[in-house]
Amino acid sequence: MTPIQEFIPVIRSWLAIDPEIYPDDIVTNWIRMAEEYLSETLRSRYMVQIDWMKLVEGRVELPKDWLELDTVRFYPQGKPLIWAPRDEFYTPQYDICNRYTIVGNYIILGKIDTVTGVDLEISYYQRIPPIGDETNWLYQYNPRLFTLAVLWHAAAYAVEDQRVAGWQQAVESMVDTINTSSQRSRHSGSILVANKNRRSFG
Repeated sequence: MTPIQEFIPVIRSWLAIDPEIYPDDIVTNWIRMAEEYLSETLRSRYMVQIDWMKLVEGRVELPKDWLELDTVRFYPQGKPLIWAPRDEFYTPQYDICNRYTIVGNYIILGKIDTVTGVDLEISYYQRIPPIGDETNWLYQYNPRLFTLAVLWHAAAYAVEDQRVAGWQQAVESMVDTINTSSQRSRHSGSILVANKNRRSFG
């Protein structure tokens, strides 16, 4: 049995509904809504991914699953680059050697060596991978949050349940707690060692 096949009956048991009323595809839709909402609002350390790519041009498309950048730097040596607003980035009098900006799904760098190229490393918050044949970190490490988020969305869009306000409040509270905890963990004093299994942006 796959993780999503295990999860769907859990949601049904909370709502006391039969498969004939709300089949698997409907419950799966509630799960996708919850994953989308939590991707937009949650900033957990489990969402952070590190990618890199060699640049020979001044811009490169960001990963398809990126939500928010954490750090940008030249690899293997280099201090984090500094984000610049677009109007400043494209103003000639500003020094943009160690600056970057974002345009749509592209990251644009100030000045790079277009002959030898540069290795650009980013750490970023990625969308929550959808649970399916494989599990995801949300189901593994935050099952209570995941379950309540699905129940809240089910009650908000389909199933009438007087517990919906409590589910919403619990989800928002847990999101705030996880976000605060993850923010604190960034300054815990430990030296972080980069994972050797780095992947390119694609």
